[in-house]
Amino acid sequence: MLPSLVVKTLRDYRRASIGWLLGISAFVAIYAGSWAQFDANPDAAATATDGIPQGVRDALGVQDFSTGANYLQGTIYSIFVPLLLIMAAAMFGARAIAGPEDARVLDLYLANPISRRQFVLQRFVALTGVLVVLGLVPWLLVSLFNASLDMGVPAANVAAASLGLLLIGVCFGTLALAVSSVVGRRSVVLATTGAIAAGTYVLRVVGDLVGGLGFLRWLSPFHYYLGGDPLREGFDVAYLIVLMLIPAAMLAFAVIQFERRDVST
Repeated sequence: MLPSLVVKTLRDYRRASIGWLLGISAFVAIYAGSWAQFDANPDAAATATDGIPQGVRDALGVQDFSTGANYLQGTIYSIFVPLLLIMAAAMFGARAIAGPEDARVLDLYLANPISRRQFVLQRFVALTGVLVVLGLVPWLLVSLFNASLDMGVPAANVAAASLGLLLIGVCFGTLALAVSSVVGRRSVVLATTGAIAAGTYVLRVVGDLVGGLGFLRWLSPFHYYLGGDPLREGFDVAYLIVLMLIPAAMLAFAVIQFERRDVST
């Protein structure tokens, strides 16, 4: 049986979760379903991205759409769906601590027989549960369209890319949780999380494109998400472990920081 705070948090998140679920589902279904147009017209598939500068294509991970893997990489897994999932994760992560603190109701939570550590951990469990549900959408829909439209991407590779997508969402959701353990303002948490997400994405791009700065990519979680080329190469266990260790470290920081900080109640 789930702890009462986890249940309450999931209940509080349900409306927003449904909205994000529908939005991500619609986006993935529209773009994955559009593969049939390119598959039926090889010339259009080969030239669909010609109008995009090469540097931008490299930065976004977009190639021609001549294969199913290229198409899924360019339309779903490289930036757009990760952006949606990160936005959702940041919003839910900001609501975990900064939400009630910003609303001056955090004392109502902490007045219950629950330690601050338990409070953070149970909020994290609820956050992760929501993100798992949201992360299942790309995997299930892409798997469905991959099979029905004969995209030619191995099912294991779709699972690898989708697992990485989920973990990148958990990374930034936990980052928002960690930032909210330091500051009790949702606006600050969202701005900080967004800035770090954008900054680490730029680190990956610069590391990939600029000679002599390749070391920068190792500082970005996006490198561990896409650097192993999961749609073509499948699971990269080492990279996935890194994507699990990042939120684990931030969760530990959030617990320690929240236990020590004077909060606004």
